[in-house]
Amino acid sequence: FPSEFFLDALGRMKLIRRTEEILGKNVENGNIKCPCHLSIGQEAIPVGIAKFLTKDDYVFGNHRSHGHYLSLSDDVHSLFAETLGKATGTSKGMGGSMHVISKENGFYGSVPIVSATIPIAVGAGLTAKLNKQSSVSVSYFGDGATEEGLFHESLNLASFYHLPVLFVCENNLFSSHMHINERQPFDSVARYADPHKIESEIIEGNNISEVFRVAEK
Repeated sequence: FPSEFFLDALGRMKLIRRTEEILGKNVENGNIKCPCHLSIGQEAIPVGIAKFLTKDDYVFGNHRSHGHYLSLSDDVHSLFAETLGKATGTSKGMGGSMHVISKENGFYGSVPIVSATIPIAVGAGLTAKLNKQSSVSVSYFGDGATEEGLFHESLNLASFYHLPVLFVCENNLFSSHMHINERQPFDSVARYADPHKIESEIIEGNNISEVFRVAEK
């Protein structure tokens, strides 16, 4: 990949990290009242994937989606405003940290309910197919979401109808306070793709070169 890919990615990852640090500090000092789930340490994943997306694609986040949002939008002000409950926020101050959206940039929203946006992303993939669009739908979720029924139903539907959906599991090995070894027999969730005949790859999410490679593919 050309050097400008890496320079752009570094700038975007630094933007996300600094934003999260400031948000975290303001949660601690009480300026931000709403719950905030930070994406520190996961910056490379959405940044690498976003490099190969367009504004016509459909991207869906989860409860930890500041990085997903900022990988597609430079509007830090609206994100801060949302966490502060201001009308200039991405959801007019009514949603808080876990309800951010930027449709004009292809980010169709995030919600706090675990796995809730996965079937919506599949619906967007179905929309793209029915309308004969070249768009793809991207679903971001954590390893905890793979324990929800919606996740498995969504994989089945997307596979059966050959929908253009990219399922991205940001496996940080924890669901709330519990390590994956306390919840599942294996620490890799890519195994769920196999019974649905969905192609999958396991990569180091902090390796931007690896993320670029699979995202381009």
